[in-house]
Amino acid sequence: MPRHLFLLKELVKRDFKGRYAGSVLGFVWSFVQPLWLLLLFSFVFATVMKIRLTGETTDNFGLFLFAGLLPWMAIQEGVMRGSSAITDNAELVKKLTFPSQVLVLAVVLAAVLHELIGLAVYIVVLAVMGQLSVATLPLLLVALPLQLALTLGLGLMLSATNVFFRDVVQVLGMVMNGWFYFTPIVYPLDLVPDRFVPWIELNPLTPLVELYRHSLLGGGPALPAGSLVLAVVSVVVLAAGWAVFRRLKATFVDEI
Repeated sequence: MPRHLFLLKELVKRDFKGRYAGSVLGFVWSFVQPLWLLLLFSFVFATVMKIRLTGETTDNFGLFLFAGLLPWMAIQEGVMRGSSAITDNAELVKKLTFPSQVLVLAVVLAAVLHELIGLAVYIVVLAVMGQLSVATLPLLLVALPLQLALTLGLGLMLSATNVFFRDVVQVLGMVMNGWFYFTPIVYPLDLVPDRFVPWIELNPLTPLVELYRHSLLGGGPALPAGSLVLAVVSVVVLAAGWAVFRRLKATFVDEI
């Protein structure tokens, strides 16, 4: 087990360093990029388009948008890269004896690590602007594990399936595009027509995004609606992904 943890740490480190290999700023880009996005969104939506929010804990659309983008970007990266983690590392899977699910977990953890850097930048900006909700900030300790479980479950399931059906990654790209707009990230749930609200609420990312906004921007001590459903879905998806992966991994070497 310790050697597998060492392998996991090295894979995450390799992924993290590989992103900025050869660049002048290197690790600094991890802070510059989220700050740039936050400033850009605030300028475009709050200053140029002058979009105003009603019924939300902030009237700054850029801050509102970024709180939803943080978990989405980590999930999208984790699921997309996780789905091809086995086929992308075919040589490792063929030559080494180790639990191949570590490859998927490494990609998911690397995506979360980058999210945490963006989250740190966002929290500093909120604090400077006086819009950080310190009282509800601990709710992130609920949101992050649920997000990790959901992403890992999907990554395991899709990575195993992609070994046998290489069209999975192509289809997944289209699915993720649709899933983004089916999640209240670039719009508040209050703007959704009543007849579509039940369908949006079935989306497990809806309560996750709301949980992030609730923890960062405030909204009372209670968990937002749908948090229990999110927890159940995350555990079920993780269990299903693990089961599918374990069932199929014995044949990976023959297929890749």
